[in-house]
Amino acid sequence: MAVLLESLDLTTWERGRPVTFYKVEYAPTWNQVGAFVADLPADARTWELIQLDSTGDLLPFGLVLSWNGVYTAPLLVEDWTFSRVLGDDGGIRETITLTGSDFLALLANRIVYPNPAAGWASQTAGAVTYGPDPAETVIKDIVAANLVNPGDSDRAVPGLTIAADQGRGGTVTYKVATPDPDAESDVSAANVNDSLMDMVRAVDEQSPMGAVIALGAAGLVFDCEPPRDLSEAAVFSPTLGNLPEASLTSSAPTGNAILVQSKDTGGEFTEGSGAGADSPWRRVEQYVDQTSTDVADDVTTATAQAIATGAGRRRISVTVADLPHLRFGSDGDGVQGYRVGDIVTLDLRDGVTYSDIVSRVELVADATGDAYTETVTPTIGTATDDASDQTIDARLSARLRELERRLRGSAT
Repeated sequence: MAVLLESLDLTTWERGRPVTFYKVEYAPTWNQVGAFVADLPADARTWELIQLDSTGDLLPFGLVLSWNGVYTAPLLVEDWTFSRVLGDDGGIRETITLTGSDFLALLANRIVYPNPAAGWASQTAGAVTYGPDPAETVIKDIVAANLVNPGDSDRAVPGLTIAADQGRGGTVTYKVATPDPDAESDVSAANVNDSLMDMVRAVDEQSPMGAVIALGAAGLVFDCEPPRDLSEAAVFSPTLGNLPEASLTSSAPTGNAILVQSKDTGGEFTEGSGAGADSPWRRVEQYVDQTSTDVADDVTTATAQAIATGAGRRRISVTVADLPHLRFGSDGDGVQGYRVGDIVTLDLRDGVTYSDIVSRVELVADATGDAYTETVTPTIGTATDDASDQTIDARLSARLRELERRLRGSAT
């Protein structure tokens, strides 16, 4: 087996012959768009891939990354760069660098219309609620309405289908709300600016569920994947040799005394408190302006978001390695495979373990050095230091606080 990179025609969905590469990096990520970069020799085969329209913009095309026969990902090329460099040996190397993402970018590039059957000019103010239904059903209904069968044909993605709904996950709801400019106060929880990717994460918060876009026989297939609990089968430990490094860090709150002003007649001046707000040494006050609304739910939501954003953070950082019997990708004979979204276990100290999802995996195939190398680097827990999703970030911090207590207890 080997790491292969093949071209993908976005009209016929046919794969081309393998493309030679210097280096490929791709990071599939749980309910986030995964980025990739590929450095290719600027030979005739690579130049064939670069087709430009009349304005000089790159015509979209795809790639298929096959990782040693155990994992396959279709990728969307979004940009390209040509470079010509004089090497240390006096030779000239010409390189074309392709950058882009996996096809979850389609979800990130579309907002959730209140009425997907109509164009934007025909939308109306108000709220539409999907559910209560299983998490998978809600996600697939919304994706189908906005990407497969939208009223505006420019929003439809050619060749995209939705896998059969299996009704997996707990019961959830998702509300799409648009503000009414003529109303005296805002519509509660207006979120029409949320993307389909934001919607997936909001549903995932209610009942764990992931979104994937794979390559089928005749195009792209959108599906949902609930996390698999591999906490007993997939263990990373210094004793096993697949957990060489681990560290846990914490930071102080940036805002835990949330002082809110609104038009809510039940209380124009309200306060929300996070951890440490009652300590004179840890209290950090923050003003939140909600004077545009008298909707109590809006005030409550804004307060909760501010508390989550300003809370002290915990981060766990680990370096793990694949073993012959435990690897990234599909299962094999005597081999446990893991994927993004699976729940695995870290053995951090005698008697102290931590289980969480594999939120990101960085795949690198590098032929630029003296020896060709392949590396697989999973991230356990949060996939990024970006606090754009404060609810998920706060939930992780709460789990890591408990881990801190157990670590301290094991040392006494």
